Amino acid sequence: MKDLYEFFNEIDIDPNEFAEAEVDELEKSRVKKRVREGIAETGHPSGPKKWRKSKAMTAAAAAMIMAVGISGFGLAFPAYAKEVPVIGDIFRFLDDGRTGVYDLYTEKALDINMVKADNGIEVTLNQGIYDGRTLSLTYTIKTAKDFGERPYLDSRIDVDSAQGSAGSEHLKRVSPGVYVGQSNYTFFSEEEARDAISFRWGISGMTNIEEGATEENKKTPCKLSFSVALNALDFTEVRIDDNQDRARDVAISLNRLSLTPINTLLYYSEIVPNKLTHAVQMDWEIKDDLGNIYEYEENGGQGKIGDEMTGMTEMESIITFKRIDPRAKTLLITPTMKLIPTRGGGVTVDEKGHETQFSYEGLPKGVTAGEWKMKEINIDLSAVK
Repeated sequence: MKDLYEFFNEIDIDPNEFAEAEVDELEKSRVKKRVREGIAETGHPSGPKKWRKSKAMTAAAAAMIMAVGISGFGLAFPAYAKEVPVIGDIFRFLDDGRTGVYDLYTEKALDINMVKADNGIEVTLNQGIYDGRTLSLTYTIKTAKDFGERPYLDSRIDVDSAQGSAGSEHLKRVSPGVYVGQSNYTFFSEEEARDAISFRWGISGMTNIEEGATEENKKTPCKLSFSVALNALDFTEVRIDDNQDRARDVAISLNRLSLTPINTLLYYSEIVPNKLTHAVQMDWEIKDDLGNIYEYEENGGQGKIGDEMTGMTEMESIITFKRIDPRAKTLLITPTMKLIPTRGGGVTVDEKGHETQFSYEGLPKGVTAGEWKMKEINIDLSAVK
């Protein structure tokens, strides 16, 4: 039986199949190349506790992309074929040199390029990448309406088996009627990590949130839905020793690092008195023994609010920073715990599914705002290849 890669490598795609979509020769070659690369790429990681996708999984995902991508050309790609994307690397464009977290995302991301339109809003889901915990998507939006410089996109993500998620969105106008955006979704479940992810991304509207926006241009509803499956990136896990410190009854533990080809994830735990849950904020100084400084982004967390007996809330959270310099032998992380006045609210759900609304403002009585620098934690990277 022929190897799957050889089978796809010998496929002769009839150019007439693309005539309706008006796709040029460069685009046809790019699609063929991406499919072959997706099937051929299996990776050869090594090092401590390294996880790797199997050839069968990689081939199956590539086959699915091939089937969906080719069959969808005549339906979804005409608009994309006629319009050259205005931004080549949306990840880096939106980061604008602030953190460097997304410098390597585009080279490893999957080109999705699905186009959907409704009620005068056309959305191209450009790229997607999944690091085993966080899904990052980039997209381009075209519309005749003026939604201001930085509108709000009313979107949702559905993933099976996720107990909860945290997310962020960045949307920016790049020319009249053209916007580019990035959404990040971090999923929490009983699984430590996934080898792949299937998700449904839906959009129900777009809103101009600038002051003075007219009611006509303020919000436009739409119904758009994208269904996609992505393989997770390979990653190496590094456990952290001598990882705890405490300040003002707040205990912090650095649990592990997840090293991928594009970024680094730090998993850490907090044990916080219930009354301080909404006042604690963590800042991080991250550097290596070569002098490199690593900016980071927070990905949210999950946890359980303690009962009256324990009086403590336990959380596990994640921050992401760029890939560690491969020459570095030691990573040095210094947490700073801050107590700051905040205001907000939300809903708690107990084990029986009962919801309780709550609100908070300022600091609890007897608590003073301030910040406390904790001990520096050194992480040995010498065993990582």
